[in-house]
Amino acid sequence: MNLSLERIKGALEKIDNPCRNLPAIHIIGTNGKGSITAFIENILSLSKINIGVTTSPHLFELTERIRVNREKIPKESLNKLLNHFQQELKSFRLSPFELIICCALKFFDIKKVDWLILEAGLGGRLDATTAHKLRPIIAISKIDIDHKEYLGESIREIAREKVAVIEKDSIVISCKQSLPVEDIIKSRVEKVGAKLFFVSQLSDDWKLGLNGYFQKENAAVALGVIKALVKKGLDINQDMIRNGLATTNWPGRLELVEWRSKKILVDSAHNPSAAKALAHERERWASQESGVTWILGIQKQKDFITIIKTLIKPQDTIFLVPVLGQVYWTLNDIKKDSSINYKNIIEFESLISALNCLENLDKWPSCNPVLTGSIFLVSEFIQLTRSKINS
Repeated sequence: MNLSLERIKGALEKIDNPCRNLPAIHIIGTNGKGSITAFIENILSLSKINIGVTTSPHLFELTERIRVNREKIPKESLNKLLNHFQQELKSFRLSPFELIICCALKFFDIKKVDWLILEAGLGGRLDATTAHKLRPIIAISKIDIDHKEYLGESIREIAREKVAVIEKDSIVISCKQSLPVEDIIKSRVEKVGAKLFFVSQLSDDWKLGLNGYFQKENAAVALGVIKALVKKGLDINQDMIRNGLATTNWPGRLELVEWRSKKILVDSAHNPSAAKALAHERERWASQESGVTWILGIQKQKDFITIIKTLIKPQDTIFLVPVLGQVYWTLNDIKKDSSINYKNIIEFESLISALNCLENLDKWPSCNPVLTGSIFLVSEFIQLTRSKINS
């Protein structure tokens, strides 16, 4: 991966900068970007505001990444755009993510949407979504350490990369951050002349469609964005806001999924920050104190050791599984770290073999088993539940 804006800017210029006059809500951060996007998208769709949304990664199919009014781009439309741009923009050597952004902006242009929601990928300053110039509202989810190989080793380096998207006169809505991150956001806002609003998590009288205590924070950022849009003249009433937050759906995030008449809790905790939030949620689970069975599969570039130390208690059991199509952590990798007690880790050659072992236990765990780690693992599991294997 070679992070740069030169390629995507050149490519967009060649296709006449689609959506160049359309304002965008730019969503940045480390964890929670997808949830914030989902909350905003649902509220605006219920309010009959014509919006184009691009997110990443996808859970099941590529068409999820490009949506207009909550409807995915048709496969034939996406294939047509991809095939066309792969040829027309070949000289720019675009990454897959950059190519998708080109397709998204072109599709939104065709559909004549009124507003855009652009969820950044892993970065900020050099993220392909930043190539869209008109971004009057910046929403910031929790910023923490992830993608160190691209963004920097420290939280300060990572925060600087992400908040560099803030420009003059933009309205910035952020959740409460760690002190170093808050300082960096404030410094950037002051430097460029933007407006900054830190929001506190919503109170319990707000009903949310997404599970998890941490979603109160993501919903607060979404609500701050909606308030900014209302000030810009959009017609969004209080009933639509409450209904939108209450009915938001975002699969694979603290979702109870049925596996052969049993319940497994599914989440996409793929980095230490997300693991910390999941560990906090654990305290609310019935019977968790007697031990939790974890089905874990994590890509090799992730900090699995810190994730294990954050999530796992002595009475827990880990079913370690592969991540399809990815380089992933194995038991031999884990054994190299002497601080990890690997005796409670059972390694499986496939996810389905781990699920079969779980099902064949004398008794189903009193606390719902938890499947988490890579979003690729979450996708594989949910698709298994829909296949004949689960019949």
